[in-house]
Amino acid sequence: MEYWSYSQFKIPKIGFGTYRLNGPLAVDSVKKALKLGLRHIDTAQIYDNEAEVGQGIKESKIPREDIFLTTKIWFDRLNSEKIKQSFQVSLNKLKTDYVDLLLIHWPNLDIPLEESLGAFMSLQKENTVRSIGVSNFTCSLLKRARQICPQIITNQVEYHPLINQQKMLNLIEGKNMFLTAYSPLIRGKVFQIQQLVTLGKKYNKSPSQIALKWLIDQKNVVVIFKSAHKEYIEQNCNIFDFELEDKDKALLFRLNKNKQRLINPPFAPAWDD
Repeated sequence: MEYWSYSQFKIPKIGFGTYRLNGPLAVDSVKKALKLGLRHIDTAQIYDNEAEVGQGIKESKIPREDIFLTTKIWFDRLNSEKIKQSFQVSLNKLKTDYVDLLLIHWPNLDIPLEESLGAFMSLQKENTVRSIGVSNFTCSLLKRARQICPQIITNQVEYHPLINQQKMLNLIEGKNMFLTAYSPLIRGKVFQIQQLVTLGKKYNKSPSQIALKWLIDQKNVVVIFKSAHKEYIEQNCNIFDFELEDKDKALLFRLNKNKQRLINPPFAPAWDD
C-alpha cells in the first residue's frame, strides 16, 4: 500500500468508501476491506451507516490506531452547536473516541464558514478530530476555507477520467494538501468506456484497475472506491504491480473534455471548474 504523508499522519492512497452500504452488508464489507489490507475507511453521517462501519472495524480485530477513519458532517448541521452534537453521535456510532479526518460534506452558504470551521478547529484541539477537510468545495470556496483554517488537508470531490479537476489540483499544489477522489469508477461506467477496456486488455488489468491507477499516479491524489464483493475489493487494491505508459495516461486525460459530472444535487455550489 502506498501512502500520502502529512505532518505526523500517513494516509493510505486507496480508501474504502461506504456510500449506499447499509445493515449487515456494510458491516461485512468493512470487515472484508480491512482483512484484505485496506486501512482507510470513509463514511458520513448522511450515509446512515456509521454504526455498521464502527461494528465492522470492531469485528475485524484490526487495531484502531492502524486505521485511517473519515466521516463527514452533513450540510444542515454546520452551525457550531449542531456540529458538536452530531459529531458526538457519530463518535458513539463509530465506537471510537476520535476520527482521523472530519469533513464538511457539502458547503452551506447560509452558515458562515468561520463558524463551521471554528467548531472543527475546536474539536481538533480536543483531539477528537486529528485532521480537518472539506468535500464538494469549489476552488473559490476552498480558498476562503483555507484562509480561515490553514490546516485543511483535503477536498474530497468527484474525480474520474470523465471530469477535469486540473484547476483544483493546481490550487492545492504546494499547500501540503491532497485531493480525495470519490466515484473514481464512474459508478460502474468504467466498464462501458472503450479506452479503459482496451487499456485493461493491454495491461492484463480490469478497467477499474486502470482508472484507479491513473488517479493515484497523479501527484497529491488519494482515491476512495466502493464494492461489496470480496473479489472486486481485492482486485481494486492490486494496482501497484504495473505502470501506465505516459501515452496511455494522456489518452485518459483527453476523455474529460465533456466534463461529465455525475454528482450535482440541487444544493451543490455553482461549480467554477
